[in-house]
Amino acid sequence: MILSFLLFAACTMPETKIYSLYLPVEKKASSVRDISINIFLRSPRYLSQPYIAHRISPYQLEISRYSKWDSTPVEMVKEAFKDALSSTFKEVRVTSSILNGSYLLDINLRRFEKVNDGSSPSGELVFDVNLFAPDGKELYRNTISKKVKLDDPDNLSLAKGLSSALAEGIEEIKTAIAVLIKPV
Repeated sequence: MILSFLLFAACTMPETKIYSLYLPVEKKASSVRDISINIFLRSPRYLSQPYIAHRISPYQLEISRYSKWDSTPVEMVKEAFKDALSSTFKEVRVTSSILNGSYLLDINLRRFEKVNDGSSPSGELVFDVNLFAPDGKELYRNTISKKVKLDDPDNLSLAKGLSSALAEGIEEIKTAIAVLIKPV
């Protein structure tokens, strides 16, 4: 009897929890620019999986087995950029290859994870952004790095923190693009 109870306890799996980001959707601007922009996004392999990543040290990354994002971090960031830029530009495409003839927003997602670097956990978002004109000329280059202190060590707090970090990062990029790309 005790043996069967121990076997049952050892075989039960923890509950799988799924988390998503929440970024407020902007209404279309009254003066949408008649310009096309392509979004090209790349990342390390672990960010193309839906599992939540937790950086234990600069050398070690732990991937959660039972806590997942509702989509991969790469897809969530692509969609967030697409939604945000759609309020400003006539056509926004997410592409897997670099296309000529349109503006190109090249994003390298480097970090999207929980980090323990002392007393309290934090969420970390890091991505490089390059904006290229249709002729291939680089117009803008920046690295966005956001570290958000989490209220709690749980993944719900991580989802809230990374949502706010991504919204801030996208707003910075939108502001820079608005200055660089003049309406036609």
